[in-house]
Amino acid sequence: MPILQNQLKNTQFPVFWLPKTASHSRFNWLLSSTITTVTSFKSCKRFSSESLALKTTDPCISLIKTFAGNRRFLQSVFLFKKLLLSPSWLKPDMLVFPPLIKSCACLPHPNIGFVIHGYLIKCGFGNWVGVGNSLIRLYVKLGHFWDAYGVFEEMPIRDEDLYNCLVSGFGSNGFYGEVLVLFEQMVYVGLVPSSDSAFYVIMACGELGNVKKGAWVHEFLIENGFDGNVSILNSLISMYIKFGKIDSARRVFCDMPKRDIVSWNMLITAYARNGNWPVACNLFLSMKSTGDLVPNRITFLGLLLACGQNGDLDLGKSIHGHLICTGLMSDLRLGTAILDMYAKCNRVDCSKTIFEEELFDKSLVSWNSLIAGYSHNGYYQEATLLYERMISESNLKPDAISFANVVPAYASLANIRRIQSIHAFIIKRGLDLYGDVVLGTAMVDGYGKCLDMKAAESLFSGIEKPNTATWNAMIAGNNLNHYADNSMLLFLEMLQIKVFPDAITMVMLLQSCGELGSLKQGSMVHCYCLSKGFSMHLTVGNAIIDMYMNCGSVKSSQLLFNEMSLKNVVTWNTMLSGYVKIGECAKAMRVFCQMWSESQYKPDSVTMITFIQASAAILTSCGAEIAHGFIAKLGFDTETLVMNSLIDTYSKAGFIEKARGLFMQMGNLRDQSSWNIMIAGCGMNGQGREACELVSRMEKYGHEPNSITFTSLLSSCSHSGLIEEGCWYFDMMRRKYKIQPGLEHWTCIIDMYARAGMLEEAYQLIENGLQQNSDGDALWDCDAVWGALLNACRMNMNMELGLLAGGKLLKLAPDNSGYRTLLSNLYASGKRWDEKAKLRREFESRRLMKKPGFSVVEM
Repeated sequence: MPILQNQLKNTQFPVFWLPKTASHSRFNWLLSSTITTVTSFKSCKRFSSESLALKTTDPCISLIKTFAGNRRFLQSVFLFKKLLLSPSWLKPDMLVFPPLIKSCACLPHPNIGFVIHGYLIKCGFGNWVGVGNSLIRLYVKLGHFWDAYGVFEEMPIRDEDLYNCLVSGFGSNGFYGEVLVLFEQMVYVGLVPSSDSAFYVIMACGELGNVKKGAWVHEFLIENGFDGNVSILNSLISMYIKFGKIDSARRVFCDMPKRDIVSWNMLITAYARNGNWPVACNLFLSMKSTGDLVPNRITFLGLLLACGQNGDLDLGKSIHGHLICTGLMSDLRLGTAILDMYAKCNRVDCSKTIFEEELFDKSLVSWNSLIAGYSHNGYYQEATLLYERMISESNLKPDAISFANVVPAYASLANIRRIQSIHAFIIKRGLDLYGDVVLGTAMVDGYGKCLDMKAAESLFSGIEKPNTATWNAMIAGNNLNHYADNSMLLFLEMLQIKVFPDAITMVMLLQSCGELGSLKQGSMVHCYCLSKGFSMHLTVGNAIIDMYMNCGSVKSSQLLFNEMSLKNVVTWNTMLSGYVKIGECAKAMRVFCQMWSESQYKPDSVTMITFIQASAAILTSCGAEIAHGFIAKLGFDTETLVMNSLIDTYSKAGFIEKARGLFMQMGNLRDQSSWNIMIAGCGMNGQGREACELVSRMEKYGHEPNSITFTSLLSSCSHSGLIEEGCWYFDMMRRKYKIQPGLEHWTCIIDMYARAGMLEEAYQLIENGLQQNSDGDALWDCDAVWGALLNACRMNMNMELGLLAGGKLLKLAPDNSGYRTLLSNLYASGKRWDEKAKLRREFESRRLMKKPGFSVVEM
């Protein structure tokens, strides 16, 4: 007793719980008010029912219990302190401690509870079961879980309440392993958990992914009378869904004697998320047929997810109409889900309408959904504009999902400046770029598509746990940058660290083999696909056909094509484009006719682009016109990609006026590529000034010139002899648009000088002007630059510079027959027959072949 009195004397109680009274001590005020309260309670008999249940004769202990029961926790503790300090009160009744400990648990001062626990142990009450529950609840509430477990271990008799209290404490705070250990102890001593404990045990199995233990818990609970408890059965359904065992969840659902809306919602959402959309929709219809349940927001969220994944626009529209009629469209989550559903069903126009007209309080999720919808449907410009509008107009700050959605759009527009800006913003915001694999993968993919593999590799090496999609992004970036050898090495590294490839990986590897022209590696990848079952994927089968075509094994492609039991339009397109690539355009036309005769396959945009190329190759003068008529007949004249290809074909055939007419007719269908193609077309047809005018006009129509635009423009100036204009645009590209000149831009400038006979200036640019350029070494070692200079030297009979350029080319590209032919012609023009003969002997000793030209005669 004296020990506790001393401890309580030294305990600092919070003064802000008492009124500020200067005339007497606050404690005396509390005691007097407590006595007054007791008197008033007795007079009005307000707590007579509680008093009857206390089973104690001590009125002070009864009052402590009454205070605790009425949430006057501090007063109960102060009264207990006063009793301890009273010399007439020798030993407390043990019944006072459970409500007293409850009061301590509810006060913001844990030390009081620790002091009471110490006093209990001193008095010999520490192992009393009645106080054990209260102590465990105290420690659990304070977050001292292992102290709670220590109290539990010291209890000589452990009843169901002790176990249930500890299981609930551990379970509610995420200690799932400990929950399962306690549950096993309960089962061992023959105790059955409460509903709350059973809930946490099921949750623990699901969170730990312990399928075997989950099945055992399921069996135990059913055997012990929980088969009629809807909430427990719902928890079992949720557990099996987390395991990915939807069939087991469905069996629990079917065995339920009674189901509530939660049961239906969980199963509908699970089937929707796992791609089994027809079952999700059928479950909804079955739920409606029961007649006693009303769908709620969660039901419709699951259904809309199913509609979006399945592309079921009709059902989605029906749900949209139902939500309008029931007034649920005011719910932000449902409105966003409707928006997302339309976007996934390729109706971004409807998504935009809902976003602008029906979502009044837009959340970050709403903005992200529409940005993702634009990006995934190929509306890259709209996606970027919406992202910039979100930043400027709303008070919302973009999160990792916002960045992951908009970076692919910027990458598709080749806008590396914005990707770099987002990268800096991510670092500034402190987002976990290396820990968030989705965001990291998006950034790696973005840099790869913008041809900055150094940045992509740097990011990739820092990602903590790259998944298959991350590796795929790196392989795709290497393919795009023509580093196919690196792609094969990445695949081997991927297998070594046990990251398993998917069908997308195999498609990209087959593309790498096709680019390398390595039939051996391609056959090995084909064998790997067969051994792992990837060849059953239609996309992989199509990629295998394409690989064999690119590797020159046309017979293998034909054999695989003929043996494929399942084909789609991509399969036919692969054969068509393969024949066009190798110059077998007549065979390509026969394949197109075969495809047309089999009515189950309808041509798409890619089919028509390949058809344009084949027609133009076979019928030079009228091929484009025939293709144009066919396109108009099939309704592809509203497809931007198809019309771009047709404009390009007309331009290359010399029909620049027809190309210009089509370009003007396109109107709002024109994209960045349309302008670039038209600028290039004007250039190759000697209309350099018209190309310059197009560049000034394109910005008025909302398209900013990019790197490709300036390549086409500089080439146009070169072919038209517009040296001053070309230099001006080259300077504007760097200063106004901040585009760093690449090899293609420098090559155009040098070719422009060379064509104008300014050979010395061209050479000076190569030798000295590169000091301003970070890629100076790459340009000095670029054979295309020296090839342009050599060709100009041959035309202008500049022997000295020509020999210099020729010598450089023999080192850079010794096996290029075209450059050797140019140098041979230069020797002949200067009557240097000995050098020409020597070059000819080297040509033959290396077994080089000059690519033959061909002519077409139309009958």
